[in-house]
Amino acid sequence: MSTQEILSDSTVGPVADQATPQTGSSTREWAHAGRIAFRISFLYFVCFLAFFGNGTIFNIFPVVGDWVYNGLTAAPFHVTEWVGQHVFHLTGLAAHWHPTGSGDATLNWILNGLFVVVALVGGLLWTLVAALLGNKRKEYESMYAWLRFLLRLTCGYFMLQYGLAKVFPLQMAPISIGILNEPVGNMSPMTMLWGLIGLHPMYEVFCGLAEVTGGVLILFRRTALAGALVSAFVMTNVLLYNMFFDVPVKLFAASLLLACLYLAVPDLRALFDFFWLHKPAAPAAVWVPPASRRWYRMTLRTVEIIFTFGPLILIPIFIGMGWKQNLKAMRTPSPLLGAWHLDAAHPATGAFITGDGAPASDLYIDTVQRAFTRSVDGELWRTNLHIDAKAHTISVRPYGGDPVKYSWQMPDAQHMVLTTVPPEPPKAKDKTPPKPAPPFTTQVISFTRTPTMAHYPLLERGFHWVNQWGYER
Repeated sequence: MSTQEILSDSTVGPVADQATPQTGSSTREWAHAGRIAFRISFLYFVCFLAFFGNGTIFNIFPVVGDWVYNGLTAAPFHVTEWVGQHVFHLTGLAAHWHPTGSGDATLNWILNGLFVVVALVGGLLWTLVAALLGNKRKEYESMYAWLRFLLRLTCGYFMLQYGLAKVFPLQMAPISIGILNEPVGNMSPMTMLWGLIGLHPMYEVFCGLAEVTGGVLILFRRTALAGALVSAFVMTNVLLYNMFFDVPVKLFAASLLLACLYLAVPDLRALFDFFWLHKPAAPAAVWVPPASRRWYRMTLRTVEIIFTFGPLILIPIFIGMGWKQNLKAMRTPSPLLGAWHLDAAHPATGAFITGDGAPASDLYIDTVQRAFTRSVDGELWRTNLHIDAKAHTISVRPYGGDPVKYSWQMPDAQHMVLTTVPPEPPKAKDKTPPKPAPPFTTQVISFTRTPTMAHYPLLERGFHWVNQWGYER
């Protein structure tokens, strides 16, 4: 099939010959509906690339990337808060951006809604201005190629980031002692799902390898179409998990899936002809922007190399370092490991809080750096720890909250007493005297060890080739 036969005005943009990008020429006029669709999709995906609440491709750069991201998102985030408070009348926690493991907070949905509004209104205004100018622009091949180029790198980056967090099984950690002692009927769907995936790390590794495969393929020009299709398939499964098990990253998963499908749109006709009609067909989508000048091509190639090999090198290094620390923590013994219940009769009960500031009743310490905190309403909170055996201190930070440092003592194996440690005094900056530290009141919190089972069939059953009967209990 020739390139001209593949061209179709029914797609969002044209499907151009692979030789076209080098000359930058345009030989085919886009349909009017195609131009409108492109303007709307262009504005939406530009918002996604620059301002999305879960992060952008700039996060690949340590420190500098965070500065760029914070600078780009400052204005949209303020606008989102204003809309939430004055249009939707949000109050309390939902009315402000806050650290959260959820990508589906109220402000995330409002922000994405603003993307849609900007895309629709901006696309219609763009079309109106173009009409007033006589519709002189008949195609947007260069802009379309740039958009696809940036989407390809962004999708590849996030597929690698999430995939490698499973290849090094960190995202779904081994089941906590708190979850093991939770009645199944009390579990949230997300806890059940993550617990099952984390039950056998190799299953999590294979899930991660599927995401990594799509991420690697989409980063290279010759395999980009295969990468978009593999990534779309994988993200469909992820989105279904998130939807049916109420995992709060639905919006981001849906956005990545939409981006992967958008990348595959120009080759849908060729794919249909090849797989359904069994006719010869060749993919013809443009995966890099048109470049006619040598310096421009060299700059483009440099950017492509940085954003392609950067994730392939940096992400495994950083995640691998985290996994190494995790393994070390799992092997480090501590008398604090186990399940602890806050003594209700203690006068300081309630000083121990969760990430949202609610009183906590239980602490489940799995390793010297990982725990769960249970609030008085029964909800579990992922919690980071740092236990210093020599200094007899423990830093506790429920997800979304601030760390609190305690000194710990154990009168006996069944009791633990935590005493808050004063924060370090503020340091002077540029000869400016430091601000006075806020008043500090020592809190003493006591816990009693909660008895747990010595053996858990869920952890010990393992795999069996031969089963005379299903092992159910």
